[in-house]
Amino acid sequence: MYVALRNELLLGRLGYERLGEEALAERFSTSRTPVREALRRLEGDGHVARHPKMGLVPSPPRVDRMRELYEVRIVLEEVVARRLIRASAHASLEDLLCAWRDMRAPEDLPSFVYADEGFHIGLAQASGHTVATALLGDINDRIRVLRIHDFVTVTRVEATIREHVEILSALLARDAETAVRLLRGNIEHSAAVVEQRVGEALERMFTITAQGAT
Repeated sequence: MYVALRNELLLGRLGYERLGEEALAERFSTSRTPVREALRRLEGDGHVARHPKMGLVPSPPRVDRMRELYEVRIVLEEVVARRLIRASAHASLEDLLCAWRDMRAPEDLPSFVYADEGFHIGLAQASGHTVATALLGDINDRIRVLRIHDFVTVTRVEATIREHVEILSALLARDAETAVRLLRGNIEHSAAVVEQRVGEALERMFTITAQGAT
């Protein structure tokens, strides 16, 4: 129930209106108990919010600060990449490469955001840069609710896996410039996809709301 409702929210298929347990239970052909539990989890994740007059409603995604956080990510990850070239991290990078070559899109596509975060945190940890690792973890926490929009198609997940393999291959070849260029491209691509999909989801959400009001 949680996954199904979260995906409806991510795709903008629910209007900006009260998320009533009874209506949702009918929509998903289930009882109110799993709906109530799913809404509780979604509120904790930031996908729904409590409105003072309407009760629980979808949280409209906000991208106003996202670009700034992505810019900071790029700087941090460039530092990490150049440090990895100098560090003795060959074994860690080989392990990551093997894992990502074997990676497949999960059944629950948006959950891939955690694997993606693990990739970037794994690079920072392998570099031994504890400050960069901590800062990247903090940025991940701040933008996860938006970044989950990045991974709603198998094609996008598979493209990310390929990008990660290319980054690791460049790092193992000690090609700093290529590794930095690929990392930057990976992050900028993610930001562009998120902005586009959030915009599309918002448009659908408020179109549904407007149609319901007429």
